[in-house]
Amino acid sequence: MALGWKSGVAALVVIALLGGIVAYGLVVVDRPRVESVDNSWGTVEENRSEVETEIAVDNPLLLRVSDGAANVRYTVAMNDVRVADEREKRVQLQGRDDVVTVRTWVDNDEIPDWWVTHVNRNETTTVRVDPTVALEYGGVDVPADSLTRERTFRTDLLEPLQTEQTREFSAFNRTALVVNETDAQWGHATAERTPINASATVTNPLPAPLPITNVSYTVRMNGVVVGQGQAGQQTLIPAESTRTIRANATIDNSELDEWWVTHLRNDETTQLSVDFNATVEYAGIERELPLEFVSYNRTFETDVFASSGSGAEARVAAPTGAPGSETHASTLAGRSATDARRPS
Repeated sequence: MALGWKSGVAALVVIALLGGIVAYGLVVVDRPRVESVDNSWGTVEENRSEVETEIAVDNPLLLRVSDGAANVRYTVAMNDVRVADEREKRVQLQGRDDVVTVRTWVDNDEIPDWWVTHVNRNETTTVRVDPTVALEYGGVDVPADSLTRERTFRTDLLEPLQTEQTREFSAFNRTALVVNETDAQWGHATAERTPINASATVTNPLPAPLPITNVSYTVRMNGVVVGQGQAGQQTLIPAESTRTIRANATIDNSELDEWWVTHLRNDETTQLSVDFNATVEYAGIERELPLEFVSYNRTFETDVFASSGSGAEARVAAPTGAPGSETHASTLAGRSATDARRPS
């Protein structure tokens, strides 16, 4: 008799527990999980840029009689530089397949830190979006299987100057310089500056030495001056001789947050221009001469969040005013990768 009484009490306890679980919707076939993560840029302000994120959650709860809520945290990192970090509590859920929309802001002051890593990693950026979702029912959190979205994009901004094409430039009503080849490489970027080391191998065909003085430069990105100054020391090219001219420029990284605003507002498109000028002297006459052989314009595009769904891309349009511009148009989609990873 005692055994039957105890069995009856145990059964009632089990029934009560099941009833409570059902009431809060916690009887499950499987754990909830994040199905997809979509990001896009929202409002762009002078000091910050909005990121809009839609997280699709598969919520296989059975016998649910009340709606639940989700506690969401997600981070966005570019080359390990965390540019966004957001927490939102008790986002309401309405059904099994829910889309949770959250918004956060990127501090534009973080952009120079990212730029340094992009340049120092051979113009390569890996974007990582890592959401964490926990469904809440009756004060109990049920963590969802997460889905990390990771993708890589690359640029190749200095490629137009890496050429062996021969060109002639005129001054004083005659050919003053013959350019045999040009080259450009990034120096090591720091928190304050990004060096561009350009050079040109040139021949002076004149019967007299050709001094080149006061080499100056201006770097613009979407019209924003991000670098300006003296590019090198005076160079003397002897008559009918060949020398290497070095023209080094520096991007002031503190100006990159202003450029970033223009980049996003222009659909992630930037017109990069690097202009070098020099004063040359011949037969006692000085003349300012644009060093077109190391100057160029280049348009590049990014798709940081791959909003089109076509994968990671960075596109570079044909440069103008650069050597061989008709041959330099390129699309870097084939050199990029997209990967969405779910922890096992």
